[in-house]
Amino acid sequence: MQSMSSASTSAVRERRLALEGGCNFRDIGGYSTADGRSVRWGQVYRAGVLAYFTDADHPALNQLGVRAICDLRRADERNREPTRWPDATTAALSWEDGENMPTIRAFAADRPNTSAGMQAAMIDLYHALPLWMASRIRGLFDCIASGRLPVVVHCAAGKDRTGIAVAVLLDTLGVSRQTIIDDYVLTNDAGLEAFMRARYDARLGLADAHLPLLSRSDEVRKALLAADPAYLRAALSHIDRTYGGVEPYLREVVKIDATALERVRTTLLA
Repeated sequence: MQSMSSASTSAVRERRLALEGGCNFRDIGGYSTADGRSVRWGQVYRAGVLAYFTDADHPALNQLGVRAICDLRRADERNREPTRWPDATTAALSWEDGENMPTIRAFAADRPNTSAGMQAAMIDLYHALPLWMASRIRGLFDCIASGRLPVVVHCAAGKDRTGIAVAVLLDTLGVSRQTIIDDYVLTNDAGLEAFMRARYDARLGLADAHLPLLSRSDEVRKALLAADPAYLRAALSHIDRTYGGVEPYLREVVKIDATALERVRTTLLA
């Protein structure tokens, strides 16, 4: 499988799962690594909210054989849009929110209500998320290291928190930063705004009574919904600058030891 920067349209279709109620649901397999290996297909799926699957989706979902779902969302999001997965034996993993929980609403409040203001707020969010997400990323890595695969890792839109978690995982596996960015921007073809408009209750972590996303201007809405490479680069640069790279971040902040990291690589690389 080629990197997404040179991947064919058919490869993109293969990566994205066509589901009636799926939100930004895709496989992260197939990417090449620096040492000539590749990420295994059918082991880790990334997605947005899992609350809107239809009966027609159930056969395809059951065929995936997913053993665990790592839900990166906040408690209020889980309560508002509970996961509806067809296999009751699939483990549902989630974590406490803790203190100093970063939200786009909080960062947006300090920025002008413009495209540039919302882009700056998103950069602020991406700087803050790696520290807050430590326990969530540890849970994902522990899940993989213990062999509970396939796994779905998701948040609300499958863009911000999922984007950072998947970026850290792919970086750990030796996937290039450019390919990681290419994977991230595939969210721009996921139709997030159309998904929200078709499902009145869908919030995708970006809207609530205090932040009615669909009533905001086109430019503000675009900035909040976009998978802008600058956003993910901000998170990765913050990790590099603050912790010395992804592996020191995993070791010192996430608390994943070298043995577990090697198990993750052995499990996911072919």
